[in-house]
Amino acid sequence: MASIFFRSKLLLFSFGLLLVTQHTIAQESISTERPTLSIGPWVLPENSFQWEQGAQYSDIKGNEWAYDAFIRASISKSTEIRFLIPTLESREVIAGLKWMMIKPQDGKLGVGFTMDVGIENDVLNLIGYRASFEKGLTDNLTGYFNVGYTSGGYFGDLTLAYAIGNKVTVTGEYWHHEDWKQLHTSFIYLINSETQIDLNGGYLLDAGNDYTFGLGISRRFKYNGSRNDG
Repeated sequence: MASIFFRSKLLLFSFGLLLVTQHTIAQESISTERPTLSIGPWVLPENSFQWEQGAQYSDIKGNEWAYDAFIRASISKSTEIRFLIPTLESREVIAGLKWMMIKPQDGKLGVGFTMDVGIENDVLNLIGYRASFEKGLTDNLTGYFNVGYTSGGYFGDLTLAYAIGNKVTVTGEYWHHEDWKQLHTSFIYLINSETQIDLNGGYLLDAGNDYTFGLGISRRFKYNGSRNDG
């Protein structure tokens, strides 16, 4: 069970911990993949990179805290590369590629695809993959759906994100994996166009009834040259 939960924490920060996370109405100028487990199809704007850092507590003895760092960098208008640096106890880095296949706009469905690889026993292996979908439901409510493979099994995730004004977003989601299920909620505050902070909490079903909570920050930077935020 501890192994399963550790891997779920990687999801918490790599894919996104339970916002819909990638992008909500309150995040018109910064797309992040925390603090939800689901993600949206958005990638970073051209000529930019992003650092996302979290501290997450889980009710698992001997494996309570995780401090995963997530680094993303754009390589085109529709593609980015990503690196997850796990907890201090683990030296394994997970690398990934994300492709925004259809940009969500004007109420149309957005579609993205993500693939992650890592080195296990000196062999490069596929860690996981997922398709992500985003659809605006009302002016303030956005829905996200993810489906894919990770942590040795298939999963599905449904998230709703509600924007309160231009700076605050609250989310709720349900994660269903072959080995565990999770309910999660989060609170996201946009400090400015480049910086976001968040709080999140969740409850794992069918896994010892464990709980988790955490906080994090996301900060976007730009390369030399102009950046296209469109």
